[in-house]
Amino acid sequence: MAGRSTAIDMTRGKPIHLMLRFALPMMIGSVFQSLYTMVDSAVLGQYVGANALAAVGATTSTTNFILLLSTGITSAVSIVLSQFVGANDLKKIRAGLVSTFYLTLGVGAFMGLVSLLLARPLMQLLQTPESVIDMSVLYIQLIGGLGIAQFAYNAVASVLRALGDSKTPLIFLIFCSLLNVLLDLVSVLVFHLGVAGVAGATVIAQAISAAVCIAYMFKKHPQLRLTRADFAPNWAVLLRIFGMGAQMALQGALLSVGMMVITRVINGFGEEVVAAFTVGSNVQNLAVMLFSSFSFGFSVYVGQNFGAHLADRIRRGVWEILLLVGGLSALASALSLIFAKSLVLLYVKPEETQVIAASFDFVRIQSWFFPFLGWIWLYNSTLKGMGKIGITMVSSFVELGSKIAFSILLPIWLGYTGIWLSAPIGWILGLIPDLIYYYGGFWSRSLGPAPEPTAEA
Repeated sequence: MAGRSTAIDMTRGKPIHLMLRFALPMMIGSVFQSLYTMVDSAVLGQYVGANALAAVGATTSTTNFILLLSTGITSAVSIVLSQFVGANDLKKIRAGLVSTFYLTLGVGAFMGLVSLLLARPLMQLLQTPESVIDMSVLYIQLIGGLGIAQFAYNAVASVLRALGDSKTPLIFLIFCSLLNVLLDLVSVLVFHLGVAGVAGATVIAQAISAAVCIAYMFKKHPQLRLTRADFAPNWAVLLRIFGMGAQMALQGALLSVGMMVITRVINGFGEEVVAAFTVGSNVQNLAVMLFSSFSFGFSVYVGQNFGAHLADRIRRGVWEILLLVGGLSALASALSLIFAKSLVLLYVKPEETQVIAASFDFVRIQSWFFPFLGWIWLYNSTLKGMGKIGITMVSSFVELGSKIAFSILLPIWLGYTGIWLSAPIGWILGLIPDLIYYYGGFWSRSLGPAPEPTAEA
């Protein structure tokens, strides 16, 4: 297809080499993207106090719920467009881009309205401590109410990654992540805006990232430039993306509901444990960057090869990336255990001994199970790349039910430590349906003969 010289064609070449080229920029991008939440937490914990840190931590499940409503759509964009790329169908690729534009506006507006209207009721439902609830509500209203900025960036990044271009989103993400750090420090240290300041800094940085990335996308990939006629909706493509995205959003939303239940249990243990959950989650997010990009990015590899009807390449790729993710996740586990205390102290003051102890328990327990987390992400990405969303929803239901049940039951005997164990149990049990479906060969029966390239490609 014209204009793909800067992208990666994943239907040719060794899978592990392709994924290294594709996923390494995503991994670097994940490091910088994580700076949004990590810097928010570190600045609040070090310069405002544990109550502000707990306020942001109490919003984790709610902000994830709002975010996953939008990322379900953007993930569907990446999957559907990667299949069009594999089929070499330029006309449908442009139709997918236009559909992404309309969905970004619609879902972004919905997400903002939900955030503004339901922030306080959700925080009350989750029994957020009274000492931090006002700050938590404000944080959600700013991050979610203006969340169309992050949605727009995720959408354009998904289009580029479907083409095999993971470098362009990285370039602007690095710049805007550094901008977020600067704005965080200025808003808290100079203007003393606290939680509102770090939320505002994040939104501004995301908006800049989206605007610049969109502009550069059309310059770097001229085959994506649209004419007025292109803006007539292709309803088949739009509904395909929306239908798949709605299923994935529902899947993510259900997992977030499970996290809300767990958050309610955590909130019952008080402000220190809520803060520890925030710190532990940030440390874990840093560690899993070693392997998460290979797991999540694999859906593009599968999508292109599924679109080209290359079943053997999919099988070969799964095996190679399975071994790679297993090794990297084991390394992430070791590094987390070695540097846990040092990483925790980035977020809290040394005198916050209870927060430090609970955070260290979180990291120490969950780090041992990182390989299972990497593998459930990998197999879910594999099946999503094929468009097999139904089985990944079954996997999510199993994971969700396990997390909820064990987060409620285990604390009866183990205290809050039992909550830290509930997630790894969910990862292991949720992996089982994916393995049965993939190795049962059910997916390969839907592959027909390779499609003919369109005349426009």
